[in-house]
Amino acid sequence: MNLKEIAPDIYCLRMPIDVGEPDINMYIFDGEVPTIIDVGINTPEIYEGIQKALKEIGIKGIKQVLLTHWHVDHGGCAERLRQDGAEIFIGKKDYEEWVSFIEGESFEVFEKLAGKVWGVPDKELAAIMKYNKKLLYVTELPKKVQIIPIGATIKAGNTSLRALYTPGHTSGHMSFLEEEKSLLFSGDFLLPEIIPYPGAWLENDQVVSGLPSFLEALNRIEMLEPKEYFPAHGRSRRSPASRSQEMKNQIQRQIQNFTPRSTVYEGALEMSKGEFHPVITFVNLHYVYGWQTLMAHV
Repeated sequence: MNLKEIAPDIYCLRMPIDVGEPDINMYIFDGEVPTIIDVGINTPEIYEGIQKALKEIGIKGIKQVLLTHWHVDHGGCAERLRQDGAEIFIGKKDYEEWVSFIEGESFEVFEKLAGKVWGVPDKELAAIMKYNKKLLYVTELPKKVQIIPIGATIKAGNTSLRALYTPGHTSGHMSFLEEEKSLLFSGDFLLPEIIPYPGAWLENDQVVSGLPSFLEALNRIEMLEPKEYFPAHGRSRRSPASRSQEMKNQIQRQIQNFTPRSTVYEGALEMSKGEFHPVITFVNLHYVYGWQTLMAHV
């Protein structure tokens, strides 16, 4: 456990996880409404680490959990904290994605998309599905949640956060802006080293890439010009607007350097020099699908 005060009464708790990323940053707000942004995977180690951090800060219990998005390394431990008395807040679209994941509908959609549209062979598709279904064991859908309206102001600790709609990685990803100090808690939207892979979801019964939505959200954040951002993975950085511009430029370079193949799977495999890995290939499939989506609209 690594606990650090990043601003008065605001703490970053960094803990190791084992689901693609080496660790997760959780942000704890001390004060009138004890709050935590994102809560890691559903394991005893994560839960105990949160409790230890709260004790060290001097917080008796968390009153609310704000989730940037539903992915298992962000919302996995939410139900445990709900059972302790915390309210769970999440965006509407992401809650719907979470339900779809838990009930298995998202697996069916991905299996059809990857096999019939992206061209993933049966054996490799089975390996991806096997890994993804293991993630069910490190998350739990909360019995009750509160839906965060886009643009809502939420009391956290002794300050307030504005919920910003920053989709792309998921359909309902939220970032939270502390306006007084101009601090952005960006989840997986802004990351300091990599571009988060764009999700894919259903809109009007069609599977769409999250990359166009992601680019639009980068433009909105760039215009807001927060002073500093605190991501879910990696170190904080100043000038979110600069990072937004960097990421847009990087995406444009990726598209320029990408040569479409006969299938999305072939393009994804080429990114890893022909080597298949269920996690890496899953991620690369989404990158390639996003690039092809943008190229089709140029």
